[in-house]
Amino acid sequence: MASDEPSTKRQKTAVSKVSLDDLSKTIENTKVLAEAPASGPFICTHHGTFHADEAMACAMLKCLPDYAELPVVRTRSAADIDRATIVVDVGAVYDESKSRFDHHQKTFTETYSSDYPEIKLSSAGLVFKHFGSRVIEALCGALEAKTVAKLVSKTYDSLIRELDALDNGVSVADKPRYRFCTHLGARIGRLNPGWQEKSTPAMENERFQKAMLLAAKELSDVVSGYCESWLPARSIVEAGLSKRRELHPSGEIMKLPGFCPWQEHLFDIESEEEDARTPLVKYVLFADSRAGWRIQAVPKERGSFENRLALPKAWRGIRDKDLSELTGIPGCVFVHAAGFIGGHSTEDGAFEMAKKALEENAKTA
Repeated sequence: MASDEPSTKRQKTAVSKVSLDDLSKTIENTKVLAEAPASGPFICTHHGTFHADEAMACAMLKCLPDYAELPVVRTRSAADIDRATIVVDVGAVYDESKSRFDHHQKTFTETYSSDYPEIKLSSAGLVFKHFGSRVIEALCGALEAKTVAKLVSKTYDSLIRELDALDNGVSVADKPRYRFCTHLGARIGRLNPGWQEKSTPAMENERFQKAMLLAAKELSDVVSGYCESWLPARSIVEAGLSKRRELHPSGEIMKLPGFCPWQEHLFDIESEEEDARTPLVKYVLFADSRAGWRIQAVPKERGSFENRLALPKAWRGIRDKDLSELTGIPGCVFVHAAGFIGGHSTEDGAFEMAKKALEENAKTA
């Protein structure tokens, strides 16, 4: 084992933010080798067909100063694996203290947490479980601990969990109605040499470098999006929730100043605070991008196409003057045929639609 192995547990130090350009250049300058160098530290993974999990694992390590400059050796040589600074997806050993992160051994049962009992970790999940906080701060800059925790949880739940499930053969649904062919795992899989190509170790390693670049871009896009767009929306949703009873005595209408990614924040806050779910918000109002206002029904649960209280059936699929006459509210623009969203030319008009929707649904309840 290399004596210069970096520890996965270390004191918090100053964080230097890594941009996608920086990360891409780091990976482009990384040597991907078929044999271990005679001396010095290196990252080790397996040769042959590569998958999204080890490409992502290596991309995450490349975010961190301990590993950014290290070559990647793709091998199954036990001697090279034993010498490596850190090993992912090969070696049949999971031992954080020795920086060994494989999941193929029969005895392996590790999951990310008790929230995900049916999905064992892949090498991506293993690396993220032990380095996730550092990866998040590398991509976002220094953050408060509670903010890092939120972003770590969000990133695992979406991006990394998908890779863990894919590598362990966990289907997205018992009877999916269609198949995905554009997900990260599929796109990385297509970088492997085709069966009609004359593959060589050099070709495989060149393609694996491209796979790391693709994984790095996905990681950066997802994490940066959560940090810069998704997370700031929480305070907007909190403010809207705190004023909902001032807006309407029912507490079932919430108003936001404009569109923001509100749904997951609403569900999160409701799960954390009893007052936020007593009663549950039924409609959310927000300004749209064309100077009008929208009224949107809140889904029954995350990702659901069913709503807690859809807009009245009689309004659905009706537009403009016809809708205004039907509702008795001048300036209506539309209500979607599925009843999950509608529009009005003014803020007051959208509020009137929400109030009337509550009244109309109460009559038919």
